[in-house]
Amino acid sequence: MKKSSFLLTLILFSFAHAQENIVLNFPEDGDTIYTYNPMLAWSLLGDIPVNNNREFYRITLVELQKNQDAASGVLMNTPLMRMDHLTQYQILYPYDAPKLKAGKHYGWQIVKVVNQVIVDKSEAFEFIIPLDIIPSSQYYKMKVKSDGNIYAAVGTKLKFEFVEAHQATELKFKVFDEKNKEITGNIERDKEDQRKNIPILKHIGSNFYEVELGAAAKPGIYKLIVVDALKKKYELKYRVQ
Repeated sequence: MKKSSFLLTLILFSFAHAQENIVLNFPEDGDTIYTYNPMLAWSLLGDIPVNNNREFYRITLVELQKNQDAASGVLMNTPLMRMDHLTQYQILYPYDAPKLKAGKHYGWQIVKVVNQVIVDKSEAFEFIIPLDIIPSSQYYKMKVKSDGNIYAAVGTKLKFEFVEAHQATELKFKVFDEKNKEITGNIERDKEDQRKNIPILKHIGSNFYEVELGAAAKPGIYKLIVVDALKKKYELKYRVQ
């Protein structure tokens, strides 16, 4: 009887995990990304959450050789990053991991481990960091609290880098002038709005953004506030010459 019960449990366990399917979300296969520390995100069809220390996700990321596909790369190459015991569906490529390089192709994959056995895995995806990667010196990282610095705008553009742990469908922002008066923002890329001097948010690539104040923006100090999906605020101050 005990043997039958064990077999039934094993069958049910195998069936449950067979319904799962790990899907890589970002970067998508073949993506070109413009950061050395990308957010790597995946999802699980069937959505059976990891809720104990016997099961977890493992991520593997490798540099691909010339003409090598991602599937063989993650299987054969020495990992630049391999992390176990992940319970969430995303991770930022660590700043203390080997630095990714412009012009290189990378492969990555997620597997699910239960009781030290791989029970599910995603496809292996590839992404590339281009040689003409955006100069990070022009894009300032958003801060939870103002660090007291005033950063240089590029013309009337407020450039920033924002890595969002919880992805929102729409990035919200506000701009304030020297008198702490809010300037109405608009995420639509409308030339008519630019003539009206309405700030416009543009997604440049990966984690890089620009807020265009408009041609009529006056010289002075501007404060930019960005709000993430959990309504947490980040800010930077810029000087427009």
